Amino acid sequence: MKMKHIRWIAVVGLIAIVELQYVWLVNTYKLTRENVMRQSHELFKDAALKEAFDRIGLWKELHGKKDSTYTYRFDLNEDVEDDETQTPTPETRQFIESAVFIAIQEGVSNTFKMDVSLHNLDSIYAHMLDSVGISAKVSTCMTDSLGNVLRASSPQAKLEGQKYLRTRLVPINRAYTRYLQGVILNPYWVIFQRMTLLLIATVLIMVLVIICIVYQIRVIIRQDKIAKVREDFSYAMIHDMKTPLSSILMGTEILESGRLDGQPEKKERYFRIVKEEGEHLLALTNKVLTLSKLENHALKLQQTDCLLRPILEDLAEKYKAKTAKQVAFVWNLQEEVVWADEEFLREALSNLIDNALKYSGEAVEITFLSERKADGTVCVTVADNGFGIPLKDQRKIFEKYERAAASERSRSGGASGFGLGLNYVLRIMEAHGGRVTLESMEGEYSRFTLAFPPESALENKKEER
Repeated sequence: MKMKHIRWIAVVGLIAIVELQYVWLVNTYKLTRENVMRQSHELFKDAALKEAFDRIGLWKELHGKKDSTYTYRFDLNEDVEDDETQTPTPETRQFIESAVFIAIQEGVSNTFKMDVSLHNLDSIYAHMLDSVGISAKVSTCMTDSLGNVLRASSPQAKLEGQKYLRTRLVPINRAYTRYLQGVILNPYWVIFQRMTLLLIATVLIMVLVIICIVYQIRVIIRQDKIAKVREDFSYAMIHDMKTPLSSILMGTEILESGRLDGQPEKKERYFRIVKEEGEHLLALTNKVLTLSKLENHALKLQQTDCLLRPILEDLAEKYKAKTAKQVAFVWNLQEEVVWADEEFLREALSNLIDNALKYSGEAVEITFLSERKADGTVCVTVADNGFGIPLKDQRKIFEKYERAAASERSRSGGASGFGLGLNYVLRIMEAHGGRVTLESMEGEYSRFTLAFPPESALENKKEER
C-alpha cells in the first residue's frame, strides 16, 4: 500500500472518530439539558411552595400571631372518584398535587393579601438548585396563560430569547390566569459544568487517538524509508563492489593465462591493479566495521601529536595521481600539529578530499586551512569550489547511508558510493571529542571543518568518567 493511501485512510479514520465523538457529545448535551430542565421544574414547584409558607410566616411575624392556626377548605374536581380502595393513577396523583398547590397559593394570596415575592422566590430557587449541584443564575416571573410576562424579578428584556432554560408554567389560581415560571439565565454554563468530566475525558481520548495514529504513520513512514534505504544501499554496494571485483577477476585471469610472462612491466602493472582493487574492497569493509564500532563506542583511539602537513601532502599526491580532473591544492596551515589518532585522522581527511573531487567540475581547487583557537581547539578545514550542497540537504548530509540516494545518481551516471563517508567523518570526530561543521552554498563552494579539542580537555573528560 502506498504512503499516500495510508495517509488518506488515517485522515478518513480521524474524521470518522471526530464525527462519532461529536454525535456522542451532542446526544449527551441533549440528555443533560433535559435532566437539568426536569430537575429545575421539580425544584421550582417546591421553591414556589416554600415561598408561600414564607409569606404566611412573614404575615404572622408582622401581626404578632406566631401561634395562630389558619385553615383553608377546598374542593377537588368532581371527576376524581372518592374510592379509598382504588389506587390513584399517576395522572390522578399529579392532578391532586396540582390542586393542592393552587389551593395553597390562592389561599395565601386571598387570605393574607400578600402576593408572590419574586425576589424571595429567586433566592429560594437558586438555593435549591445549588443543593443538587446546579450552580445557576436564576430569575422568576409571573405570566398569563399565553406565557406573556406580567412581572419579573429581572427586567423583562433579559428573559426574552431562546438562550435561557425555562421551567413549565405553574398555575397559582383556579381560574388559570396567572402562572409562575423559573428561568435559568446561564444554561450553557450549567450544562457544560455537569459535562466537565465527560468533556475532559473526550479531549484526552481524542488527543491520545490522534497521537497514536500520528505515531503509527510516522513508524510506517520510517519503516518505508528504511526499506528504501536498504534497497538503495544494496544497489550502491553492488555497484561500487562490482568494478573492483571485475578488475580483480579479469587481472587474475590474465595473469594465470601466462600471456604476460614475456612482458614483465605489463605483468607488474596488472599485479598492482589487483592489489589496489583488493585494498579498495578491504578499505570499504573496514569502514563499515569501524562505523559499527564507533556507534557502539567500542573503538579505542591511539591519540598522539600528529603532523598535519605530511598527512595532507601524501593524500594530495595520492588523489592527484588517481583523478583525471585538473586539481590544484592551496595550503594555508597556521597550525601544524593535531592531537588525534593518525590513522583515523588520515581517513577523515581522505573522505573529505574524495568528496571534493567527486562533487566538482573538471577543474577543482581544494584549500587546506588549519588554525588554533583561543581555547586550544585546533580546526582543520577542507574547502572546495565544487557543486556545493543545497540548504535543504545540509541537515541530513551526515546521516548514515544518506547517499544511498546516491544510487539514483549512480544509476544516472553520477558519483557512486555507500553514503558512509561523511557519517564516518562525523563518528570519528565524536570519538575524538570534537565536531565537524559544514558551510556550503549550492553551485559555489563547500567547507568542512574538523574541530579537535586540546589534549587537556580530553584528559579532563577521561577523569570525569
